[in-house]
Amino acid sequence: MRRNKKENSEKVNKKIDNIYNFEGKKLDEDKNLEFYENSEGESKTFRKRHSKLKIIILSVISIIVILVLASYTTNQDFRNYIDLNILGKQVTENSLETIEINSDDNPTIFAYDSYIGVLSKNNLNLYNSNSTIISELDIDISTPIVETNEQFAVIAENGGNKFYVINNTEISWQGKVDGNIQKVNINQNGYVTIIVSNSTYVSIVILFNSDGTELFKTYLPTTYAMCADVSTDNSYLAIGEIDYSGTVLKSNVRVMDVSSAERVYDYSSDNNNIITNIKYYDKENAICTFTDSVVSVSQAEGKDIYTVTDDTCFLDARMSGYLSVLEKQSSGLFSYEYDLRFISLNSNTENLYILNNNLPSQVEVSGELIALNYGNEIDIVDSHGSLKKNYTSSQQIKDVVVGDSIVGVVYKDKIEIIGV
Repeated sequence: MRRNKKENSEKVNKKIDNIYNFEGKKLDEDKNLEFYENSEGESKTFRKRHSKLKIIILSVISIIVILVLASYTTNQDFRNYIDLNILGKQVTENSLETIEINSDDNPTIFAYDSYIGVLSKNNLNLYNSNSTIISELDIDISTPIVETNEQFAVIAENGGNKFYVINNTEISWQGKVDGNIQKVNINQNGYVTIIVSNSTYVSIVILFNSDGTELFKTYLPTTYAMCADVSTDNSYLAIGEIDYSGTVLKSNVRVMDVSSAERVYDYSSDNNNIITNIKYYDKENAICTFTDSVVSVSQAEGKDIYTVTDDTCFLDARMSGYLSVLEKQSSGLFSYEYDLRFISLNSNTENLYILNNNLPSQVEVSGELIALNYGNEIDIVDSHGSLKKNYTSSQQIKDVVVGDSIVGVVYKDKIEIIGV
């Protein structure tokens, strides 16, 4: 009997403990739920505050970036500080790879693609950006005319009849013509145009394809051929010629079909507006530089691109897709600043590089690069109006040559190489 009572008492106590444990667990769960709800609310508040703070920080950063870019574009001093001190675009004399030359040999120095060429004593040495000779070529030319385009170069005897075509680092082919070579040109596909003169005709224009095959000759009995170029798809040959026979000078652009050698159309300029250069910038449109204007010529129309004024210091249409124009801007009484404009030939946009009061003594163009030689300093700028490199020297710079991705700074006894 006592054992039963004891067992019953233990059962009752166990039930009471279970009740207490259950209520305790329930109380703990309620507290945990309350804590979780409070924590979740605090977390949502924190996330909202964090999101607002993030937006504010991003807005401030965006404003700073916009202000910096605006100052970089319009403020020459600020841009110079950023370029030279932060972006590290400055290089100096005696810090670069060097090619030694002998000025007594009267070398002809040029650049194309990523190479520097030194022609002397019928020998052409081609150097890479590490100043290593990568090719030595026999070029029997004493008074050279050199024209380049991307990986091609044509070297001709000025007033002679021989010429060589270089493709990358090798002689692709060579040839001779009847008559005296006056000018040469090569397009980006290796098509060569040679302007010659002889005792019968004022000018003869000869066209060769990239294999060295002569395609045809164009004879000009009364007009002088000043320049020529082949379209980017090799379909058209444009010839710029001048007629001196009348009382006024007259320039004409003659466009011929390459496949048929037939004349397709002509463009005539205003009187006394002399053509100086032609360059195709696509398969149909040729940019024609005259003494008074720059015109884009096609079969459909002649479109004025730029009018030359007294403030025009330099213009060049050889840059890929752009007309580069250096202009003088008045900044006060007897003081001037200079702007370099890159006018797009494919859209109504242009890019700007400000030179302030510095006028370069030499300007050279190749591909998307332009080099401005100030005598003891060179700025290398791209078609976007951005400074790529600034080069400073303790001595007078004799010359600068520009390829698509390489620049050579020429002195009497050396060439310093700037890789771009």
